[in-house]
Amino acid sequence: MEAIEGRYIGAGKKNLFVKIIGKGLPAVVIEPDWGGLSSEWQNIQYELSKITTVITYDRAGYGESPKGELPRDGKTIVNELYIMLSNTMLREPYVFVGHAAGGLYVQMYAKMFPMDIGGIVLIDSLTAAHDEFDGLDIPVYRKSFSLKVRMENIRKLLDIEDEKFPAHILPVLENLYEGLNDDIKQQLITYQLEKGFYKAVINEYEASSDTYEQLKEIKMLPNFPLKVLCRDFKVMLEISKHIGIPEDEARVVEELWLKQSKSLLNLSSDSDFFIVPDSSHSIHQTRPDAIVQAVADMVKKVRG
Repeated sequence: MEAIEGRYIGAGKKNLFVKIIGKGLPAVVIEPDWGGLSSEWQNIQYELSKITTVITYDRAGYGESPKGELPRDGKTIVNELYIMLSNTMLREPYVFVGHAAGGLYVQMYAKMFPMDIGGIVLIDSLTAAHDEFDGLDIPVYRKSFSLKVRMENIRKLLDIEDEKFPAHILPVLENLYEGLNDDIKQQLITYQLEKGFYKAVINEYEASSDTYEQLKEIKMLPNFPLKVLCRDFKVMLEISKHIGIPEDEARVVEELWLKQSKSLLNLSSDSDFFIVPDSSHSIHQTRPDAIVQAVADMVKKVRG
């Protein structure tokens, strides 16, 4: 499968690299996780483009997009997305798809620009109450696998000398993306050999507390159709066991994740919840078919 061609579209002070394929409305807009690239969604974008227009893009500092203005909080990112979408000349309303932290930005968009919302699909999304995980009694998980620790490990990567950085990170990326389509794998590796990519991730994470607060402060939401897709509890327990997290701690983490995922249903009175069998947190990689079906159903609903 050939890479989807993209182009630069204005998003305020900077341009963002955007990929648009397909025809028809409502257009689907995909918002990836922290560290997520548009290339990861290429297969899903191709499938959905058979029924409508699909937009993926690299947030500022990711992939082909230039470094963005600081701080990289939710309001900043959503304003850039709003301007970029306005400049595509594709009319609203849109169907938004948000994965993990991308789900935070989609929720923020719905609060800031409610008239643009046709429907939303949240995929293992974070919530504004994500800091509840900090209060759990999970010492092994917290020491080695928590979001905070993972971000600290990314910061350490930035301390590696520039000339040694590609050789250090390449084996890690080769292992991480083993089994992926060669074209997509090469795109992901190429972008993630650059230190700027990791700086962009850290900048978004460091602004996450502000993003959570911004979400809590803005109360209004449109009554849009909403689908919430959640990872498979059993699969996550197996993954946790494999990487050395005690089962009791893994269960505590997954129970809170499930509780928070279900709380997203409160965003709309027209909401549905689905646990995706055989999926990990990266549902777009482990069960892309489930995402394609959920988004296709949402497109039909908005059209109907």
